[in-house]
Amino acid sequence: MLELLFLLLPIAALYGWYMGQRSAKKDQENLNNKFSREYVTGLNFLLSNQQEKAVDLFLSMLQKQESENQISTESQFEAELTLGNLFRSRGEVDRALRIHQALVDSPDYSFEQKLLAKQQLAKDFMMAGFYDRAENYYITLVDEPEFAKHSLSQLSIIYQKTREWKKAINVSEKLLKISPDTDKIPLSHFYCEFAQTVKLEDNNIFIDSLNKALEYYPQSTRASIMFGDFYLEQTDYVKALSYFEQILEQDPDYISEVLSRIRQAYFALNDLNSYELFLIKANQVKHNSSVDIALTELIEEKDGITAAHSKLYQQLSNYPNLITFHRFIRYQADFAEEGNGKESLVLLHNMVGNQIKKSFQYRCINCGYQGYRLMWYCPSCRKWEKIKPVQSIEGII
Repeated sequence: MLELLFLLLPIAALYGWYMGQRSAKKDQENLNNKFSREYVTGLNFLLSNQQEKAVDLFLSMLQKQESENQISTESQFEAELTLGNLFRSRGEVDRALRIHQALVDSPDYSFEQKLLAKQQLAKDFMMAGFYDRAENYYITLVDEPEFAKHSLSQLSIIYQKTREWKKAINVSEKLLKISPDTDKIPLSHFYCEFAQTVKLEDNNIFIDSLNKALEYYPQSTRASIMFGDFYLEQTDYVKALSYFEQILEQDPDYISEVLSRIRQAYFALNDLNSYELFLIKANQVKHNSSVDIALTELIEEKDGITAAHSKLYQQLSNYPNLITFHRFIRYQADFAEEGNGKESLVLLHNMVGNQIKKSFQYRCINCGYQGYRLMWYCPSCRKWEKIKPVQSIEGII
């Protein structure tokens, strides 16, 4: 009997070990299943645009696992990093800063992990508006290959916000070297912005900066407008016209912005025929109500009001819009006899004019932002060169 007991002891021990392992495995499976269910629920919240519920669920999952010591040492860093990011996404930047700063200061994590924490810390400072602090962290990350592209991109945004255009140019050019497919339009505008700051101090730097803007982005209408204005001020009308007129090839939507300058240059050169040919060509490239009005005014000066009225009627019939209609009503009032009919036309002319004044003159083709003056940088979607004159992007205003 005693011998049988000794034989059964190893079997009992083995069975106990097996059942213990099975129980632990089952508990782990239950835990994993619970985690998976919660994780899938969180993803569903995100996919259905219920971001607040998703963030709350992920936060509770991480905090509960941490409190129950269910996060392994290896995943502790990732969990805390994620927790900080979630706080930042909720707008709780102060809590995100504390968590990410603790990761950077902790002696328990590797150099690579601390670099990742510094990147998140820089994002926290960016969101909080502490651009100088964010700048310091991104500068330390520029020399790290894995972080260089993102850091240079963020530094470009910082210097754009602080209007430090020379620094913005430097980091953008470095970014182009390591990532040649980077959008060059912002860099072109940085050169235009920098050119504006030096125009009164050094004409050579001004010209060089605009040439660089066109080098990086040959379609830069802004650089062409600035060049044209510069030579117009120098009374070099031929050179001014060469820059103004190339806007037709770069982006004809902006030609209405320089029509008055083009008129000034041609009148100074006493070359009205070339001016008329340019206006006809401009409308052939892309019809524009401002060009219609400019052509009508020129015809009125050359051939009289009757010819101008006839031309405007033709344009209005083919391309009806409020601006052309406003000028047409004025001609109709001029031709009308004194009396109620003329007074009605004058009243209608004033009403249409007031409506035009109230209407937004510019609109972002990317996000729909509207304004009364041309801005090269959209404050809504934060894109360069997306705001255009409304009359150039719509058939009827």
